[in-house]
This record gives sequence, structure tokens and C-alpha cells, in this order.
Amino acid sequence: MRRLNIYSHIPFLRQKLMVYVPEDSIASRLKRTIPAEINYVFAGDTPNDVYSYEVSYQILFPVRALFEWIVKHGGLTVEDLADTSGQLFDDNKQLIPDSLIRPISGVEQMAAFGLWFIDSELEVAGPSNDEDYDEHGLNSQGWYKVDVIDHRAECLMNAYQALWYAERLSHTVELSADEKASVDKFNFSAFGRRGAVARHRPMSALRDYALSLYNPREWKSASQAAYALQGQIMEHGRTINAVLQPTNAQRTIAEWFRKKSV
Repeated sequence: MRRLNIYSHIPFLRQKLMVYVPEDSIASRLKRTIPAEINYVFAGDTPNDVYSYEVSYQILFPVRALFEWIVKHGGLTVEDLADTSGQLFDDNKQLIPDSLIRPISGVEQMAAFGLWFIDSELEVAGPSNDEDYDEHGLNSQGWYKVDVIDHRAECLMNAYQALWYAERLSHTVELSADEKASVDKFNFSAFGRRGAVARHRPMSALRDYALSLYNPREWKSASQAAYALQGQIMEHGRTINAVLQPTNAQRTIAEWFRKKSV
């Protein structure tokens, strides 16, 4: 029996999915940011006894969950992807001017999610060549070979499913009875908010740290304080995974300080 070569499918999938993320779209600059935010949402940010069914469903069937979220509530918004100061940065940490920002369609979200499965998630299990496993049968990432193969096959199936849903979303969508019943089980309006809370938690912690350093009476202005303290704040941010961009750090910190002074 001929063994399936997973990698032979990737060029086809990427080509088909990229059709739905054209180069002139805002989504083309957010191909990594969009799926990262979706995963923040689906990971959940509430006690397990509250969201246990929702979270398990999203983890087991992420592509279908995204499709139902898009159909019912539109999925992600640009605001969900913005930083705490309301600015939007692309995958390369470049600021996207307000004049270029447009809504991100459900088709674009679905295609970006599909691309993530083959471009990022596929390889997280580590190598699968026979020589890459130790005497216990584990590779450098701590995976058994059969689990690596299963993971990659699942990524491939999710990418194909994302392509199918993207094609459905590009036309008039009619939900099946099963899909309608599934959609009715969730509070989709809370999804984006839940993801934003999880994504912004490190930055919120950095803001609290910055505010602990700031006494308005010691500075002529919030901007002066931000200029003087930004190095210390940025250094602390790197230790808690809350990275401020140098071109934007002083303005962001000053805005935090101004709001404290009000």
C-alpha cells in the first residue's frame, strides 16, 4: 500500500487558499496575526466550568467553529487585532495606516486560518525521520513518530476543510440543520472580547508596571516621563512577552500616563 505524502498536497492547498487572500487585501499583511488571534479566542479565557463545552469543541473542531462564528457573528474585526492603543501592526510589526485599514472578510479569515495549518502548525511536532528519535522513540520535541504523523495529517485535513469553508463563504451560505443547531449553542458575541482579553494580558501587565513608576508630580508632562522611562519599561516588557515597538513606545506609554492623570 502506497503511503500518503502529506507534503505533496501543500503547494496545491497554498495556491488555492491564497486566492482568497489577495495581495492588495489587508488580510495579506495579517496572515499570521489573524490565526494567532483566532487561537487566542478558541483557547478560552474563562473558568473551565463555564466554557468547558465551547472550548473543547473549538479545540477539536477549530475550522468548523470558525465557520460558524463567521456565519453567526462575522468572526474577527479589525478592532480585535489592534493593540492596546488602537493601532494595527502587520505581521512584520509595521504600522498599518488608518487610511489602508478595511474590514477583514470571513473568507479572508478562513483562508488565513487554513494557511496557518500548513505554514506554521504542521511542523510544531518536530522531525519525523527515523534517525531523529531517541531510544525511547521520542523526537527532539518529545513526540512519538505515530503522533507526529497523526498531527500532520490533522493539519492537512484542517487546511482542506478551511479551503472548503472559504469556498462556501465566497457564495451564499446555507447552513445545514446540524450546523444551525451547533451555532445556537454558542455566545459568539463574546468570542472576540475573550480573545482580546487573553492577547492583551501581557500588555495590560506592562501598563500596570509602567503606571507604578509614574508619579505625575515628578514630571512636567506625561510625554517627558514616557521619554525618560521608556527604556526601563520596554526592557521589563520583553521579560513578560509584552513587546513595545520602538517607533511607538513613547507615544503608547505617554497615553497610559495621561489617562492615569485624568
